[in-house]
Amino acid sequence: MATSIQGLAPGFLVASPPLGDPNFDRTVVLLAVHGDGGALGFVVNRAAPVTIGELLSIAGYGEGLVEATPVHVGGPVQPSSGWVVMVDPDLDAALGSVLAVGDRVRVTSSRAAFDAMARDVEDGKPIGGSHDPRRRMVLLGYSGWGPGQLEGEIAAGAWLPVPLDERVLFDVPLEDRWQEAYALLGLSPAAMMTLGSGGDA
Repeated sequence: MATSIQGLAPGFLVASPPLGDPNFDRTVVLLAVHGDGGALGFVVNRAAPVTIGELLSIAGYGEGLVEATPVHVGGPVQPSSGWVVMVDPDLDAALGSVLAVGDRVRVTSSRAAFDAMARDVEDGKPIGGSHDPRRRMVLLGYSGWGPGQLEGEIAAGAWLPVPLDERVLFDVPLEDRWQEAYALLGLSPAAMMTLGSGGDA
């Protein structure tokens, strides 16, 4: 039965209102891996209280790096691990440190990606947003599910699987991504709450 919702990656998981788990309340998760062995994804609509410049300085790339773009909280698992989500179809997904999320989006934790970002910050090049050709987004931590766990949560109504949409991922402001991800299916969180409160008789 579980095979009916296998292969949800690449895509989004949109938290149902209310989810109950504070780690995932009102979140949009970029689902990068999903299969018999479990699932792995990254929350993409929650800012961390640190900027990219501050993170690079903490990581030893030099003092006073100025880049005000916020880092994201990718999830509760290994919150000190750093990841870069970007549009870079030429980045080889066969490398052990690169995840292909669809045809264009890549996720990596490689030192090379952070080295390149530090060089760009030093050179005054933008990180993230429409002025960054690779639309880079830095995340701390990730979200993981064991075998069958995500399928169970979806069946219980905790998550709504939604197709991947680069506009929502990169262009929509953080505070609007949850509602915009629902809108991809022509739904709204309020409508889902209404549906969830009835039909149990």
